[in-house]
Amino acid sequence: MTTRAVLGRPDLLRLAAGGLISEVGDWMLLVAFPLFVLELTGSPLVTSTVFVLQMVPSVVAGPLAGVLIDRVDRWRLMAVVALLQAAILSPLLAVTSADELGVVYLVVAAQSVLGTIIEPCRATTAAALAPAEDLMAVNQTLGVASNLARLVGGPLGGLALGLGGIGTVLVAAGAAFVLSAVLFGTRRRVGSDPTPGTNHGDHALRELFDGLRLVVQAPVLRRLMGVAGCMALAQGGFVILFVLFVIRDLNGAESEVGILRGIQAVGALAGGLLLALVVRRVRAHHLVAGSLAMFGVLSLAVWNLPHVTTSFGVYVALFIVVGAPGLAAMTGLLTIVQTHAPEAARGRVVSTFFAALTGVQAVGMLAGGLVGTGMGLTVALQVQGVLYLVAGALALRLRPTVLSDSARADSAVVRDGSAAPGS
Repeated sequence: MTTRAVLGRPDLLRLAAGGLISEVGDWMLLVAFPLFVLELTGSPLVTSTVFVLQMVPSVVAGPLAGVLIDRVDRWRLMAVVALLQAAILSPLLAVTSADELGVVYLVVAAQSVLGTIIEPCRATTAAALAPAEDLMAVNQTLGVASNLARLVGGPLGGLALGLGGIGTVLVAAGAAFVLSAVLFGTRRRVGSDPTPGTNHGDHALRELFDGLRLVVQAPVLRRLMGVAGCMALAQGGFVILFVLFVIRDLNGAESEVGILRGIQAVGALAGGLLLALVVRRVRAHHLVAGSLAMFGVLSLAVWNLPHVTTSFGVYVALFIVVGAPGLAAMTGLLTIVQTHAPEAARGRVVSTFFAALTGVQAVGMLAGGLVGTGMGLTVALQVQGVLYLVAGALALRLRPTVLSDSARADSAVVRDGSAAPGS
């Protein structure tokens, strides 16, 4: 299936368009919130807590999100969540000083929880709309849409903040969420739609751990989490190490950091379009292994290139290229998760996957912040690149198989709630 064929299916087009518009709003807020807090407080340390608040609730809320996704109509859930994302922004319109910083924190945390629901919900919905052999093409298309949202939403958030203040950002982001809610909420159910889970309330607490249990019990998913863990640790470390690298080794400033960070979206878009040409000819685990190996090689090249040149144009070109393997790796990983999760528990498994990625990324960010700028930074940069190579090597063991009898049994158990986790 080509990108054109994916977008030619009305439901997939609606899902991609709604996700694109919603993520534009997300990226506007992601850029604007830290700058708004810095303007209120003048403290970089306080500003950094915004990033923490955007990650921690995601890890905690992940299991609950999976239960919701498997229990209710997913299109309706995405519509309601998008409306809540718009509504929850309104208290920030009254914030004018650092004394009201608690309101900002509450809104950021709430937005994080809502994002934790809608992202795996989109992935689970996509898996229900396409046969297994087309899933990688679908994920590639949705990944391109996500990076287009990043490319548009990030600069738009900064521009809106500069021209009209936080109020303009909130109105624009809120409008994006409302529009995505309309797209999700006006979709009509058809007879072929999967029926959401019908488990009763007395099984709710037990269901919170089903995603983790199913991941642990399925060999392919268990190995995949090892791959994803190495990748997420490297990604988390990159957020901090990259800034230190630009300042120390390239003698750059905030503008250079912003350009190199944002330019990766261009590479991701280009890589996504190229991936569309070969997506049907490559297996998911080969795509993951090759992409992560390329990521590792490129990372090590970037970190060590200052011994040869510090020309900024060279690094712009390299960071464009670096954006491509990230999209390809996530496309392959998500496809494997979707195809190996029992249908009745797919939301919980996908949510567990996203929550684990976020948690390990937070650990990587913390580790990156502890290395300093001396020899510790030099060593950490090499370790970061090697982690991608290790993840790529581990990915070669991710040979996708058909859903096993035990997984089918797990699916039946989860559907009727007749057995406890681990039974």
